[in-house]
Amino acid sequence: MNNFPESPFKHQSVRDLAWVIASPPLVSGEYNQVHWWSSENCLQEYQDCLSILLTLDKNPAPLLAHLAKLKNKRLGLRFEALVFFWLTISPNYEILLQNKQLITEVKTLGEVDFIIRDLRTMQLIHLEVAVKFYLGTDDLIDPYRWFGTTTSDQLGKKVEHLKQHQTQLSRKYPEHFPYPVDACHCLLKGRLFYPVGFNTSPEGVASEHLRGRWLRANATQGKEVQITAIDKQDWLATLSQAQLRQYTVLSLYPLLNQPQCYLRLNEKQEEQERIFILPNSFVFPD
Repeated sequence: MNNFPESPFKHQSVRDLAWVIASPPLVSGEYNQVHWWSSENCLQEYQDCLSILLTLDKNPAPLLAHLAKLKNKRLGLRFEALVFFWLTISPNYEILLQNKQLITEVKTLGEVDFIIRDLRTMQLIHLEVAVKFYLGTDDLIDPYRWFGTTTSDQLGKKVEHLKQHQTQLSRKYPEHFPYPVDACHCLLKGRLFYPVGFNTSPEGVASEHLRGRWLRANATQGKEVQITAIDKQDWLATLSQAQLRQYTVLSLYPLLNQPQCYLRLNEKQEEQERIFILPNSFVFPD
């Protein structure tokens, strides 16, 4: 179930910022003494930031200027930039460090996304963030059978890396920080795309995560459906009418040479669901 507020915002950048704050995480709970943010955490933070988001929607210039500084259009970097902006407007947090590299004379040990102060408890928190989109196949309960469009990227591998490495850096190497870290948190957002007709979720995933579907190109032959292909930069929030107008609406699924994300539209030409269509030749790893 998509358990977060429909965006009331007209500017796509503000919609994306609201999605980054309010959308349900893929994983929640306590693992390795790390708190993985829940939907409740995110929705509360959204409510606490809502008045500022509404003001930004009237004048998004500060957010647009911040995003314009990005030298790379990779979605992961856009997501991280939006998290940074969120933490600067939140009444609950203060950023102390961002993208801190842990380097010795011999090697790089890793990079910490954020060190933040919780202004309600005054705790110092090491926060790791990521956004991911995975397609499930075969044994859907196995998180290692959920793949990105680059099939070396797997849900199970990503979660394990966050659990065992990224979130543990501040504990393993406290000498690299100017002050002791009190707690470690992780925020993993995104969407899981299920094979048509299946809904078994992978083990360890939060029940309220965002969902889509995927199917093969040959399953679309003769189907008259209103869809539009979208760029990866638009994989976050529901698209505004202004953003949708930048795309061509198709009445038939096209031939593909690579996996592509589409929006299925309703009669009002509004986004109804997200679908990945794969070329018939696309092969998941064994």
